[in-house]
Amino acid sequence: MNPSNKGSRIASVAVLVLVAACTDGTAPDPGRLGGMEPLAARSPQAQARLEAVFQRISPEVMALPGTVFSDNDEVAGKVVIGVEHDAAARGVRNAMARLGVNAADYEVELTSPIVFAATLRDAIRPVVAGLQINFTNYVCTLGFNVDHAGGRSFITNSHCTATQGGTEGTLYYQPLKSSNPVAIATEAADPAYVKGNGKVCPRGKKCRYSDASRALYASGIASNRGEIAQTTGANNGSLTISSSAPIFTITAQDNTTSNFPIGTVVNKVGRTTGWTRGQVTRSCVNTSVSGSTVYLICQTFVSDPGGATVVGGGDSGSGVWSGSGSNVKLLGILWGGSSDNKSFVFSPLKQIQQELGAVNAVR
Repeated sequence: MNPSNKGSRIASVAVLVLVAACTDGTAPDPGRLGGMEPLAARSPQAQARLEAVFQRISPEVMALPGTVFSDNDEVAGKVVIGVEHDAAARGVRNAMARLGVNAADYEVELTSPIVFAATLRDAIRPVVAGLQINFTNYVCTLGFNVDHAGGRSFITNSHCTATQGGTEGTLYYQPLKSSNPVAIATEAADPAYVKGNGKVCPRGKKCRYSDASRALYASGIASNRGEIAQTTGANNGSLTISSSAPIFTITAQDNTTSNFPIGTVVNKVGRTTGWTRGQVTRSCVNTSVSGSTVYLICQTFVSDPGGATVVGGGDSGSGVWSGSGSNVKLLGILWGGSSDNKSFVFSPLKQIQQELGAVNAVR
């Protein structure tokens, strides 16, 4: 999280995991076997015949639009074809008739499509907060989407630009330029740091009130304001976006607080450690950054009382928010952390707007 490290160097793209298992149908009622003959009651010849049917029809049937799976279901004693919708079911039945398959040897089952599990490091459109973004040779996290006088934008860290402080037009990609080479946004605002004068800013330091920059979205890239990707749980290390509740919704933003009460519970979603939660331990802290002359005024420190890992390289830029459900209040932006990854530091939204201008991050 050191600005000199620019978030996290690109390593490898996360492997996608297929989430689903092929079902074997409903177990037969022993009192009503009918066509649902148990495997133990079927002769080896009958089992071999059904397997031959399965092997013969599967390639052709699975080439049809809307088919999800084909299975030689030994429990049901039939070939089962899973389809997404009724039109696909009709196509399967027509194909089976053309292939000369007896209607008693198969059944068609409506089922949900099988998809790759989406993670914070995947290409997601429309773009939401919490996802991996790539610039130059580094990766960071997209903090939050906003409406701004300068146009539809997102906020991330100042150190997640080609040059920290000063606007030079850094291009951003999501998740990586190598896999998605069309830039999603261009750096539009990153105020210069003020040199130390021995008063508010110490001599030998360069200072700001937030580690924040604004990037302007490209016209062809869809984004959703007020949405943060929701992973499967807090402090569990998962980067997988929840299938049942995929989004945190920003319903409010704190434009006035720079000194948060100690013990306030806050959260973030970042591309490295996912959704993490902790409590404010220090507030309005003037903070030096190791290995640099950067000095940030009135920042907030957060850690988990149980000692959980709450931050990692690449989480830079994560939006910070409060709330116990899916509706949350935006508080600021994460930019740094302790060397043991047990604490993170964020800039309050009040100070971000002080430097970048007013933003609306609420859906």
